[in-house]
Amino acid sequence: MKSAGPVATPLRALKLGEGGFGIVYKGILKGKDGNGDDGSMVVAVKRLKPNALQGHKQWLMEVRLLSIVNHPNLVKFIGYCAVDAERGPQRLLVYGFMPNKTLDHHLFNKDSPLLLWDIRLKIALGAAKGLLYLHEGLEIPVIYRDFKASNVLLDEQYRPKLSDFGLAREGPTFGNTHVSTAILGTNGYAAPDYIETGHLTTKPPKCV
Repeated sequence: MKSAGPVATPLRALKLGEGGFGIVYKGILKGKDGNGDDGSMVVAVKRLKPNALQGHKQWLMEVRLLSIVNHPNLVKFIGYCAVDAERGPQRLLVYGFMPNKTLDHHLFNKDSPLLLWDIRLKIALGAAKGLLYLHEGLEIPVIYRDFKASNVLLDEQYRPKLSDFGLAREGPTFGNTHVSTAILGTNGYAAPDYIETGHLTTKPPKCV
């Protein structure tokens, strides 16, 4: 695990989005000299909401998982910050900034230009490669559990990056076919057989 080191300063006027447990801001990660003139970079900073106990568990999972994965179709993890201040615990995650927002934004926002079919194909293939890496590219497989358009970020060339790994779970090992867990995820996106049984597997969901 790694700390973000230099402070990533959230630009409060540039709120990028908000989920159930955290708010994401656009921020600046200052260079080593601390004055922002050398080596600064634009980042996305997710700040855990105060008193979000379940969110803290997801924050820990993201730190743990993103510290060990490395794939061009997963969001780039810059670091984290954990401080217990007088106003309560402060938990931050710092990611690479994705200028083209999310796939959800382009599909469902009326003001967003339509994506060309070659770009859509590139996004679909890249997202699939990210999932394949999680399922087969690690010593212990990881099941994402939150694959949806709003969690597919797009960089400056519309290359997809899977993000938000708070619901991820280690998959079956040692010849087991599945792991049993509480049913979590987003309605309409979770695999039907997982909803029915609570069994997580790296196999494709059954069609219904």
